[in-house]
Amino acid sequence: MTDTRLIMLEGLPGTGKTTNSDFLRMQIERGGKQVKWIHEVSRPHPTSFFDEAVFTYGEYESFLKTYPKSAPILNNIAMFRKSTVGIDLLEVEWNHLNSIGEHIFQALREYDAWKFPLDKYKEIALEKWAHFVEKALNNKNDVYILDSAIFQFQIFGFLFKNEPYTCLENFVHKLFDIIEPLNPCLIYFYRENTEVTIDYLEKNRGTEYLEWIYERDKAQPYYQNHPKGAEGFKQFLRDYADFAKLLFDSLACKKILLEISKGEWPCYESKMLSFLGIENRSGRKFFPQNQNGVYRNEELNLEIIVDGLTITEPEGSNRKLTPKSENEFYVECLPIILRFEKSGHIVLTGQQILARWTTTGTVYKRKK
Repeated sequence: MTDTRLIMLEGLPGTGKTTNSDFLRMQIERGGKQVKWIHEVSRPHPTSFFDEAVFTYGEYESFLKTYPKSAPILNNIAMFRKSTVGIDLLEVEWNHLNSIGEHIFQALREYDAWKFPLDKYKEIALEKWAHFVEKALNNKNDVYILDSAIFQFQIFGFLFKNEPYTCLENFVHKLFDIIEPLNPCLIYFYRENTEVTIDYLEKNRGTEYLEWIYERDKAQPYYQNHPKGAEGFKQFLRDYADFAKLLFDSLACKKILLEISKGEWPCYESKMLSFLGIENRSGRKFFPQNQNGVYRNEELNLEIIVDGLTITEPEGSNRKLTPKSENEFYVECLPIILRFEKSGHIVLTGQQILARWTTTGTVYKRKK
C-alpha cells in the first residue's frame, strides 16, 4: 500500500461513497493495517459538525458559571481543542438529559455549530481539521478513510449561503494544506451526466427522500430563489456537481476520477486498489456458530435479529455480515463491528454513527 494515511471518498449522494469506503476498509485490514473509517455521519465526527455545540473557552467558562449543575457532565464529555470546546449534543440528549435538565440542554443548542455564520464556521472548522490531523499523526499505525467530509460537507455549507465558488475553493485549499502531512489521496465518483445520478437517487431513495432533504434545509438562503420541494433539491444537486468537479480539478494531491455510469463495480474496485497500491484479498470464511436469534438491549428498547450472515438492525434494514475474524463481523455499509461473545451477547465496536443503536460498546443480549 502507498504511504497515505488518509483516503477521502467524494461524490454526489448515490454514487457509492459509503459502499466503497466499506470495501476499502476490509481490503486494507486484510493486508494487516489498522483502519478507522469515519462515516459521513460518524459521531462525534472528527472533522464535520453534526449535532455539536461549539464554544470558545471564554464562552464555555461563562456557560458553566451560569449552569454549574452541568459542569461535571460537560467537562467529562467535552472535546477540548486549541481555542474551542465541542460538546456532542446527542451524547447529552441520549445519556444526560435527565441529569442536566431540558432548559440547560436547550441553552446548549444555542451553540449548535450548524447555526453559525459562515465566517465563524470557517474558523472553527480549520481548527477542528488541524486537531484531527494532530491526533492522526500520533496514531501512526492507523489509516483513516473519510467519506463526504472534504467536499460534501463544505459544498453544502457554502452553497446554502450562496457563497461564490472561489470562496469555497479557497477554503478547501486551506483544508488540504492542513491535511498534507497525512499524504492524502482523493477518490471522486461521478456520472458524466448529473441527471443520471439525480434519476438514480430518486428511483432508489424515493421522491419523498428528496422532499425530506428540501424540507430540512428550506430555510437556507440558497432555496429562496430556487424551486420548492424535490425540484429545488435537484437543482441543488446540479450546482453541487458543478462545484465538486471544479474543486477536484483545482487540487494538486494524489487523486483519481471514477466515472461510474456503466455500473462496472469490479472494474472500479480494481482501479481503486491499483491507485492505492492495495492487493485484492479474499476474506476468511467464518460463520456465526449457532448464533441465530433475537438480541435485545433492554435499556434502549432495541433489537437486532441475526440470521446466518444477515442481520436486521433496529431501524428495519437488512444488512449482510462479512467475517473479520472467528467472532467478529463487518456490518454492510456501516463502520461498526459486530462481535459475538461466549456469553451469548453481541457487543458493538468500531465507529458509531448518528443512529443510536450503533453506539460503541452497546451490548445486545440474546433472548431465550
